[in-house]
Amino acid sequence: MNAIGSALCDWSVMRESSPAACPLIPWAESARAACCRLDAFPCEPDRLADRILSAGERAHWMHMRGVEKRRREWLLGRCAAKEAVRGLLETHLDLRLSAAAIEIVPDAYGCPRVAGQWTGGASPAVSIAHCDGTAVALAALDADLAVGVDVESLNRRREDYEPIAFGPAERGLLAGLPWDLRGEWALRMWCAKEAVGKALGRGLSAGLQAFQITRVRAATGMVEVELRAAALAQYPLLQGKSLSVYTARESNFVFSAIIYQQGAVRMRPSRQEILDYLLQKLGELTEDWDYPDPVRPESLLFTELGFESLDAVVLCTAIQEHYQTPMPFAELLAEIGQHQRDLSINELSDFVNTHLDGPAAANGGTRRIQ
Repeated sequence: MNAIGSALCDWSVMRESSPAACPLIPWAESARAACCRLDAFPCEPDRLADRILSAGERAHWMHMRGVEKRRREWLLGRCAAKEAVRGLLETHLDLRLSAAAIEIVPDAYGCPRVAGQWTGGASPAVSIAHCDGTAVALAALDADLAVGVDVESLNRRREDYEPIAFGPAERGLLAGLPWDLRGEWALRMWCAKEAVGKALGRGLSAGLQAFQITRVRAATGMVEVELRAAALAQYPLLQGKSLSVYTARESNFVFSAIIYQQGAVRMRPSRQEILDYLLQKLGELTEDWDYPDPVRPESLLFTELGFESLDAVVLCTAIQEHYQTPMPFAELLAEIGQHQRDLSINELSDFVNTHLDGPAAANGGTRRIQ
């Protein structure tokens, strides 16, 4: 069987029951994205897993423990995500793949990422959500786009969550809506926060009040979200900017989705992430160098690793290009030369961490890290 025939054979299992209608589909298509909603398994779960999961995904499915409901939600979410990615690739790239060739793997923070040998280093962005037996997935083709999607049911009984989920200004927005719409729009606002958290890549870990609803547009379903506190510290370039989230209702479900240009919204890395990058970059730069001991955070660039001044300049240039942020490396290297001291990888990590946000964050100058 040829590649196209094999792909169609695999996807025929998915289409034994048609994907459910989703109000996000027209919005997604207008943004060159794809959305899929599934309200039930197209066939028996174990059979579906055998047909659409890669070897790694199938091993994960087989070893999943805990509540069976969560296990089935995971599989239904993967099913929806693969269908969304498949539709995207077929429509825009005329690329037909088997379901198992489209892998959905978690990143370091548990967010779904598209993988597979066919990606060539650039893969679609994808987001998954599920609630009460319904799964929805949103996929965007452009590698510079980040996506977030969420779904919640109006049928779920909830305690009064609004005082915890929303601050005074947000509750004021709800109070300005007609009484019969407040329950639905409270859920839309919650879903909007969830979608932004997923698009940023770390969920709502920065805190519920770090995602501030500043405006709701009942006529269009749009919700504006701004970052505060810990979330803004992670994404300083979003200072004073709003993220537009589309929300919609279909029967008793509320949906939300966001697509944004990721290149314009860089996440501020943690100090540990900076250190990990420097260790990786040093490994690349010194791949052919002969060291008696492995490179570690305490390693000194000049006396232990044998760096020359030009090597240090190359490393500093690579760091600036990676983070797309000018840093006063010239002053740092001059200070090192003047005091005839060395520089550890840990100290370099502290220097980068201090200056990532620009001169203002570093108090306008270079300081020595003790």
